[in-house]
Amino acid sequence: MSRKILVTGGCGFVGTNLVMRLSARGDVVTVYDNLSRKGVERNHKMLTEKFPEVKFMQADVAEAGPFLSENKFDLAYHLAAQVAVTTSYDDPASDFRTNALGSFNIASSGIPTIYASTNKVFGENVNAVSLVEKKTRYDFAGKLAGFGISEDFPLDSKKHTPYGVSKLVGDLYMREFGGVVNRFSCMYGPWQHGNTDQGWLAHFIKSKLENRPVTIYGDGKQIRDVLYIDDVIDLLELEGDKIESFRGEVFNIGGGYDKTISLLELCEMLDMKTSFADWRPADQKVYYSDIRKAAKLLGWKPKWTVEGGVEETKRWLSANLN
Repeated sequence: MSRKILVTGGCGFVGTNLVMRLSARGDVVTVYDNLSRKGVERNHKMLTEKFPEVKFMQADVAEAGPFLSENKFDLAYHLAAQVAVTTSYDDPASDFRTNALGSFNIASSGIPTIYASTNKVFGENVNAVSLVEKKTRYDFAGKLAGFGISEDFPLDSKKHTPYGVSKLVGDLYMREFGGVVNRFSCMYGPWQHGNTDQGWLAHFIKSKLENRPVTIYGDGKQIRDVLYIDDVIDLLELEGDKIESFRGEVFNIGGGYDKTISLLELCEMLDMKTSFADWRPADQKVYYSDIRKAAKLLGWKPKWTVEGGVEETKRWLSANLN
């Protein structure tokens, strides 16, 4: 039986891939997106051409109250967000309006909701963890090594970025109203229009294809657990199918330790030209997610290797650069 599903931010990177999956399953999908992020107009064009059955509402999620009152949905995926830490410093009011107020609107609507949060909700607490420095990467020391940051890692940091604060507000409201929260880390793949502020892996690959050097902020040894988009959509599909069993749950979602890579290691893999600049504010030297809870409760684990995901992303970008 088909469901009526709302996807906010449905023309973004994750949203586009999710809408394609849901529509192919036969679900009745409505996309709610203000089309403000550069590149999403291309995603919107593709979806309207290839998936004419998908409904579109171009509007701001911070003003979604009346729309939500007038329309009934079986499920919502709340992916709409201001996604760049740098932008949150430049315009924290707009960041709050989109990420906090917009998320409150969806969370309080009564629709069972799956929310895309972020590892930035942990704030500076992550940077207080003891690290070890190796030749091409940093890593956690002690009991976090090889496992990463779990869901019960402290949130009450002395310092967050404005982006981390606004996403944490959304995180808390979602759980308060019975949503499912995914604290994502470094997703990448087709239909992502990466830049220096967000979507760094796609940005690096695109720069390589265009024979442009990339600027590394810091020393390049910072590591992340990267997660290919097909694994993301598998997770979201699982959660949507079992939403009533997991309402109020929070999951730390990334590639896990096995899918970690440093900036230096990615540049070596791509044979890239690089330059270096000062560290960015609040940048995390190490972040990878402990994904054992998602494995236990959902039966989900990432399937794509870093090499396979990078190659597939390179293939897609090669065909879509222009």
